[in-house]
Amino acid sequence: MGLARGLVVVAVILTVLSLLAGYVRFQGLDTDTASNTAELLIADDEVREQLAAALVEQLYANVDVAQSLEQRLPEDQKGLAAPLSGALRELLDRAAVRMLERPRVQELWVGSFTRTHRQLVELLENETELVNVQGGAVVLDVRPLVIQLGERVAIVGNLAQELGPDAGLIEIMDAGELETAQNLTQTLKFLGNWLWVLPVVLAAIALWIARGRKRSILRMLGWGSLLAGLLVLVVRRVGGSYIVDDLVQSETVKPAAQDTWDILTAQLRDGGFTLIGLGLILLLAVWVGGTSSSSVSTRRALAPYLARAEVAYGIAAGLFLLLLLWAPTVQTTRAPLMIAAAAIVILGVELLRRQTAREIPDPGPIELRSLWRRDGSGGDGSTGG
Repeated sequence: MGLARGLVVVAVILTVLSLLAGYVRFQGLDTDTASNTAELLIADDEVREQLAAALVEQLYANVDVAQSLEQRLPEDQKGLAAPLSGALRELLDRAAVRMLERPRVQELWVGSFTRTHRQLVELLENETELVNVQGGAVVLDVRPLVIQLGERVAIVGNLAQELGPDAGLIEIMDAGELETAQNLTQTLKFLGNWLWVLPVVLAAIALWIARGRKRSILRMLGWGSLLAGLLVLVVRRVGGSYIVDDLVQSETVKPAAQDTWDILTAQLRDGGFTLIGLGLILLLAVWVGGTSSSSVSTRRALAPYLARAEVAYGIAAGLFLLLLLWAPTVQTTRAPLMIAAAAIVILGVELLRRQTAREIPDPGPIELRSLWRRDGSGGDGSTGG
């Protein structure tokens, strides 16, 4: 029994690690996830304001706005160029926010973000030489957005030509970090895809060697999953508080930083809720198969339905299909996990059917008609009047 409990502890720890590895694998290496993240980021008001400020900063860092205005002003008004440049910056801040609210501009942002992510993944998987083209770095190119912003107020006649070669390029990774990142990528990709199998195998072994204490091990797995899910949610909350409150110094940036953290770690939150849901389902299974009077009464009530395989498995399949259609967490949309979950549901239904058949060999027929009359007439079968 001690070995079985030890296997459960290891399985729970590996479950948390596999969740973290899966989060890094999909959030960091899956382009579809990156594209969805970009859409959520640009749809957030706080994030849009900070991105707008960054675009204006890029414009002013690469174009001498005061000089451009001075060239356009009459000779006797050239002294107004500097104050007008400052006033124009405030106008550009508001214009940038309005520009980023437009669907076509948001599509441009998402496209740029997605392309950069795809290039980064290809680079990390050693499938491209992009890093050499970008002068030793992987960058996010927001140059088209900077050009659009400048053209809205026509600061420079031909802004695209005036911008320097590095304008609008935000560095993501230096070439010196590339080899280490590529090695980590291969490891994380493997762990993110397959590490979850190991805790499932360990849990199965623990149940197999537990012999007559399977219910105790199943209860331990339920509580372990529940606590692991809560731990993931707590770590996410504490990590977000540390990053936003301690590392972000500007109070005006903190709301955008918090929203960005929430969006980027949404899959981690989903994983925590998935583990909590799994734990609750396991504890429910332990209770239904238990020895308490309420458990026995529940099995007795379910006995007619469990006795008929097509009914029992049909109900289970229907509930499972509803879960897939609902897809409350991102984990419920991943085929390997759901195939494994379906196998566990089938096994659970079969074990419950066998246990109930041993206890209640003659459960009687399913009385759907009598149940309908009782529900619809207050319990006495009459129609009133």
